[in-house]
Amino acid sequence: MEFLPSYYIVPLLAVLLLVCFMMIAWLFFRLRRYSGGTITGKTGMDYKQEAFKVIPYPIIVISDKNTFLYANPAAEKMFKMHLRRLVGKDYQSVFSLTAADTELSINDFSKLANSGIWKECELAIGDKNILTVELSVITMDYGYHRVGLYSNILNFKDISKKNRLKAQMEILETRDGLTNLLNRKAFEILLKTVIHDSRKHGASHVFFHLSIDQFKNISDTIGYSAADALIRRVAELLQQKVNQSIDLLSRLNSDEFGILFRERRLSEAVESMKEIRQVVDEFQFTWNSTTYPVTVSGGFVFINTAGTTVAKVLSEGDVTCRTARKKGGNRILAYSKDNLEVQQAQNNVKGVWNLKEAFKDNRFRLFAQPIHPLEPTKYALPYSHYEILIRMFDEKGNIIPPDEFIPIAENNAMMPELDRWVVRNVIEQLKAVKKQSPIPVFAINLSGTSLDDEDFLKFVLAEINAAKIDPRMLCFEITEQVAVSNLKLAEKFIETLRARGSSFSLDDFGTGVSSYGYLRSLNVDYLKIDGIFIKDILSDNVARAMVQSIVQVGHTMGLKIIAEYVENDAIVEMLRIVAIDYGQGYGISRPKPLDEMIKPHI
Repeated sequence: MEFLPSYYIVPLLAVLLLVCFMMIAWLFFRLRRYSGGTITGKTGMDYKQEAFKVIPYPIIVISDKNTFLYANPAAEKMFKMHLRRLVGKDYQSVFSLTAADTELSINDFSKLANSGIWKECELAIGDKNILTVELSVITMDYGYHRVGLYSNILNFKDISKKNRLKAQMEILETRDGLTNLLNRKAFEILLKTVIHDSRKHGASHVFFHLSIDQFKNISDTIGYSAADALIRRVAELLQQKVNQSIDLLSRLNSDEFGILFRERRLSEAVESMKEIRQVVDEFQFTWNSTTYPVTVSGGFVFINTAGTTVAKVLSEGDVTCRTARKKGGNRILAYSKDNLEVQQAQNNVKGVWNLKEAFKDNRFRLFAQPIHPLEPTKYALPYSHYEILIRMFDEKGNIIPPDEFIPIAENNAMMPELDRWVVRNVIEQLKAVKKQSPIPVFAINLSGTSLDDEDFLKFVLAEINAAKIDPRMLCFEITEQVAVSNLKLAEKFIETLRARGSSFSLDDFGTGVSSYGYLRSLNVDYLKIDGIFIKDILSDNVARAMVQSIVQVGHTMGLKIIAEYVENDAIVEMLRIVAIDYGQGYGISRPKPLDEMIKPHI
């Protein structure tokens, strides 16, 4: 074997040394690149890990092999597993993800990576714990302590509580608070759908209106708590006797219920109604060791004609039920337009609620109930803010409450006339109020039909100008539903009168799922929280959370918050804690005639 000449050896060694040096330099460069700038110090991912620790929502790092590389403390808490037990595990052995919109499993994170989108998912941890989360994914183009790999950083936001509150809102929107049955509004919507179905497909249904015969006597004798307990118990009995998968059961009014037997033959529905009457008849209501007999009366309407409407069905069921009670109670009657007694009942109802006669005889009177600041120092001051209420009297001088005659006015297009009567008479009495500080404020409720009438604004302005009163004394209360029915007219009405100094209150706030969305469009001064949230605020955490949410949004927008149904001092204290500005209810003051309430300001 020949050896290279000696004069070749030195250059060859030099070349070899140069190549080795270049390889070492390249390796050094690569190590610096993937170690975050230093060979022995913390890596870039190490620094991210330190930042992840203080982030309050769960963050995990998954390798390209689908194994855990890291989980921050919030993720450890969510998975109920320490980091040392998670690292190296296949993530699919710990949790799984399902897209909320497609209900498909999420296994490929690359489709979500770096999109900036938070995707709603169902996160299943083990076999039992399922959370609703929003997920975003970031893919890193370098490894976690390893070179040449990538990893996915998964960010989770638990929205289970938000979704539960949303579901609770939907329940409050459609359910009666006392019995959890469908409320009247929701029942009417479903009844309308059923009637449409009857017209389209020729299906037959039976509507049954029933009421508790002894309710008024029990309520007057042993109080409202007993009456509420009786209503709940009767509701439970009714639930046992209806097919809840197809039939509809609703609490229509205080002691009145509606049942829609869907797609039933009349004979089947009649048998079900007889069973209901019997099971209530056999029921004995006990309160404070005393037992009270309870029976129900009812009237039913057969739905199979094209000409019927929701209002007609409800009216026919109502008058037939009234006829059954008039005949002694504990009985069920069928509606028949040829039945003389039913005809008489219809005529009587129309006669009792003949608002035209009430207007003619001026059988209305204005009452006022204080809306009072809850801040302790202001709470001790005299009243200066009121809501105007209206009462109607029958021919014998008996008071007819508004929840009985106002629906009649609404159904007969008479609310604009009633609103004009109220505005005119309130302003007439305010002419006697002297200039003073603070200026007393009187809130007037307005209906949707009045706001939809372009001449109504001219009428209000004319009454203010004629009386020469300070417009700052007037506040107008409108509901969200009324305002959004014709948003442009409502905005014009609000802006015109606010420019004069009058204020506005958004009534029943919180009962509409779109309440926050419309709030920006309505330039109001007060939010009045619906009483359904206030009456249970001491015992219902969800109601309290929703009140706090409304207060936070309202105060952020510079609005004052009013709470209805303030029934006692304990509720007053709780409302102070959640920063409610004003309260209204029997715990502060009962309504009194306006002329009595206005005397201190004259």
